[in-house]
Amino acid sequence: MDHRSVKAQFRQTGKITFQDSRDKVFEWLSAGSNPTGAGGIFLIHEVYQLQALVGNFSEVALDIVEYAPDKVIFHSPPVNGFGNGVNSPGLIKFALIKSPYWHRLLFELRETVVLRWTEKPEQPVLMGEQPFPLQEKGSKAMELHADGKVKIIHT
Repeated sequence: MDHRSVKAQFRQTGKITFQDSRDKVFEWLSAGSNPTGAGGIFLIHEVYQLQALVGNFSEVALDIVEYAPDKVIFHSPPVNGFGNGVNSPGLIKFALIKSPYWHRLLFELRETVVLRWTEKPEQPVLMGEQPFPLQEKGSKAMELHADGKVKIIHT
């Protein structure tokens, strides 16, 4: 996959549709073009991106995010004024993607994106060479607060 063409398409349309090696289809949307954030998961490639989403986290909370496996979706209260990302009662969902293939692509886009699962893509699908680490169903979930309070969510 040519990262330059993917980046150009994302800059132009604000959306990219992928199909991974397990035939799962999903979209990445620009966080600014997803007004409600409903049903979406914010994808980050570096821990420092959390400040824009959830404010300042304690060192314990940052360590939990940094050392958790790729397959964990975190639910956290958003930073004040970040209302467009709320997708569950008072919480936003985010995941730190560490899988080298997908991490590099996120890094190339240089912004936080919103992941949405789709069955009928509206635009051409780009083929991913590896499975995407998150799954639509069956991913692990944790509620995490800035002070380090953690709650395991059974999905």
